[in-house]
Order: sequence, then C-alpha cells, then structure tokens
Amino acid sequence: MHVLTIVLPVFAVILLGILLARFRFLSAPLIAELNRLTYFVGLPAYLFSSLAGVAFGGGRAALVFGVMAAATLVTLALGYGVARVRGLGPESIGTFLHAAIRGNLAFVGLPVVSLALVAHGGPNTETLHQVALIAMAPLVVITNTLGVLLLLVGRGTTRAAVLRSIGWQLATNPLLLATGVAVACAGVGLRLPGWLAQSVGIVGQMALPLALLCIGGTLMVTPLRGKRTAAVLASALKIAVLPLVAWPICRWAGLSPDETRIALLFLACPTAAASFTLAGKLGGDEALAASSVVLSTALSVLSLSAVLALV
Repeated sequence: MHVLTIVLPVFAVILLGILLARFRFLSAPLIAELNRLTYFVGLPAYLFSSLAGVAFGGGRAALVFGVMAAATLVTLALGYGVARVRGLGPESIGTFLHAAIRGNLAFVGLPVVSLALVAHGGPNTETLHQVALIAMAPLVVITNTLGVLLLLVGRGTTRAAVLRSIGWQLATNPLLLATGVAVACAGVGLRLPGWLAQSVGIVGQMALPLALLCIGGTLMVTPLRGKRTAAVLASALKIAVLPLVAWPICRWAGLSPDETRIALLFLACPTAAASFTLAGKLGGDEALAASSVVLSTALSVLSLSAVLALV
C-alpha cells in the first residue's frame, strides 16, 4: 500500500493526460506549448521557490549527483557494447544510447521523489527535498548534453558544431540556471520580497501536475513505431540496468537510505519524451526513439515500485 500511494497518483495523472489527448481536450500543438511552459517557466519557478532563502550546504547533493553521474557513464559504456553486439547502424546507435541514459527526471522523477519524501516523513524531509532538487538539475543538463552529443556524432557532425551545441545547452538550461541562482541567493542570504516570493511559489505550483499531464498527452501523440527489440533493450538499460549499476555505487559512496532512494528513483525513470523530438531534429532514429519512450514509460511503473519496495 505504501508503494501504491506514491506511484499510482503519478501514473493516474499521466493517464488523465492520455485521456485528455485522446478526447481532444489536449491537441498536439497545445501539448507542445504546455511542455515549453512547464520546462521554461513552471519548473524553474518551482526549483527557485524551493531552494532560495534556505540555509543549506550542497555537499550531500553533490555526492548524490556524483553517484548518479557515475552510474550513467557506466551504463553508457554497457549500452554501447549492447548496440555493437546488436549491429545497430550509425543512425541508430546515438538514438539507442540517448534512450538508455536520458531519463524523464523533471516530469516523472521529481513528482515521484517528492511524494516518496512526504510519505516517509521525518525531520529531514525538507533538507532531503533540497538535496534531490540540487542533485537533479546538473544531471538533467549532463544527460541532455550527452544525448545531443551522441546524436550529432552518430550523424558525423563536425567537432565545432558539437562544441557549440554543448555550450548552448549549458548556457541556456533553465533548470540549471534556476538552481544556480537559488543556491547563490541562499548562500549570500538574499531573500525576495514577500509578495514576489509568493508569486514565484504560485507559478511553481503548476509545474508538477502540468508536467504529468504533458507526459500523458505526449505519449498519446507519440506512436509505437517499430524497432521494438532495440527499444526493449534500451528501456531495460534505462529503467533496470541503470539503477542496478547505481546501487553498489550508492553503498560505496556512503549514501544514507533516503539519499539512495532519491538517486535510484531518479535513475529508474523512463526515457525522456523529448528524446523523440530531438531524434527527429538531429537526424536520429525516430522509430527507435518513439518506441523507447512508450515502452520505458509503461514499464517504469515496475521499476519505480521496485525501488520504493526494496530501498
């Protein structure tokens, strides 16, 4: 019951998004605009309002981030081996690896982690929430950047273009910018006026429910296009192998049970829906990307539940 009260509400809202798209309350253009609104406005406001003005040291967050980043790199190497054994073509390898490492951290992971922290309670809940937010933001940037890099290299793009793309990703990522500004404000003791802080908080409150509705709507308009064997392998790497790789690293790094749960929940998330859009823009394998998004999202109910039950 404890697991169900955390996982089911998240996927019930995702299902609502699917139904709203199915019955045309959400059109494809509207879903795209709501995704942009959530990613560039709602989530940054949520991160800023949760972190700004709080006296907090980021050492534990850096450790959690380091564990997740290390596990991601190990899984990337494993995924490359699997792709070579499967004989995937150059246009598919980048998409396969992208799907295997880039999780839906902000739109799925953050709601699940937030509910899990509330369910477990305890005097350190607020601090753990801050740890989760600060650890998540740079991981989003790294996996986004790696995803772009893999797709560009797969199509033989020049080194200069790759470096420009990576630089742009780092300079414009709204989650990283919001987290950096909030931590800086907290570090120097700068607080927003009460009315402005409340306004930012109100905007941030739309982020999590709207993100889940957008995931459901995106799934409805993202077709299961084939390449299913490769998509199953990519999904297995993302939602099963990645958290399994991270588990011993968590123990070696000395993470607490709560910190381990945060790291594994983020890593057990499904492939980011944006990987399908990015594959289309950068000449990747759209069929493989679409199938990986749909399959990993459906199967992540099991992976997230397993983490909550076992950790």
